[in-house]
Amino acid sequence: MKRIHTTALAILRDLGQCPATAFHEGLVSSKLRSILEENNIENFQDEYGNIIAKISGTEGEHRPIAYVAHMDHPGYEIVRIEDSFFVGKSLGGVPKAAANKGADCISFDQENNRYPCSIQPWDGGEEGEVKVVSEKRLDVGTPLTFDLQDFSLEGDRIEMRALDDLAGCASILAALIELTREPVKTDIFGIFTRAEEVGLVGAGLISAENTVPVNTFIVSVETSSVIPGVEQGMGPVIRTGDASYTFDAEAEQILALAKNTLVSEDQNFKCQRQLMAAGSCEATAFAVHGYSTTGVAFPLGNWHNATTKIPDPNGSIGMENISLEDFMHGTDLIYTSASMVHTESVSPVKERLREVQDKLKNRLNRLT
Repeated sequence: MKRIHTTALAILRDLGQCPATAFHEGLVSSKLRSILEENNIENFQDEYGNIIAKISGTEGEHRPIAYVAHMDHPGYEIVRIEDSFFVGKSLGGVPKAAANKGADCISFDQENNRYPCSIQPWDGGEEGEVKVVSEKRLDVGTPLTFDLQDFSLEGDRIEMRALDDLAGCASILAALIELTREPVKTDIFGIFTRAEEVGLVGAGLISAENTVPVNTFIVSVETSSVIPGVEQGMGPVIRTGDASYTFDAEAEQILALAKNTLVSEDQNFKCQRQLMAAGSCEATAFAVHGYSTTGVAFPLGNWHNATTKIPDPNGSIGMENISLEDFMHGTDLIYTSASMVHTESVSPVKERLREVQDKLKNRLNRLT
């Protein structure tokens, strides 16, 4: 296993020990910042708690690039207290089966103390509200998540309570660490956002306020549900769009060039390309504010912990899973694209079209 792969996997394992939901990302945030500081990577938190890390380039004329992932995962938050139980409200797309059939959960605090509790079927409440039973008193605002294993690796299969989107965070951070080992020519950002699961909130604020320059290429790094045409174990997906938006061709060509480079170096390198339309990702939040966007996705099983589909009331709760090889190859793609974003290499599509045009244009002229 290459050094960058070992680093990425170690970071992912560490992040798995940090439960989080939207608005309750403090454990993940603290872990990310401590790793950034240990590796002397410049970083700051904006007023909303998003983390922006930066490796400064040696030449100022090249467009920057930013890799974006979110720190939260769907869960619940206690919103009020009834006579004999607590009422939680969903934060993001939790499986409907949890409210319909019940589920084991944990409450947690920002010292990572965890306490068992459960969701039980309940006919009362508003949309998204659930009955929570706990021996420990749960104050309003207490976050909950499913009681699932932090991290497991068996063969080529990584399983976690929350791969979405700790896998993205880990791969970006590992790439940044590797990039510090030699000078880079353009500014490279790692952006770790809050409250993605409730409406791309953190990314939307960063893009609306131009926290990074508006000429920055944006690469959303996500785990995204397996769909027809996408297979686990066949490599990370270069994402052409999501459920809301079609991304930018110029930005995508950076990933295409990196893919071609990796294939030329390693015949076993795998990569896919697809419109991942099961959900929306943070590239959309940047795109609507004028940024050139593209995306990398790790094909994800049990999206949002739903073993069937999120709206299926008869499903069950399970650990999310991705392919280890997809994760390693996706980390390579991030690192390589960041390393070569400053180059003047011609897009492989443009190059192919120009070759054909030069070869056949005279034949067309003869026919006129």
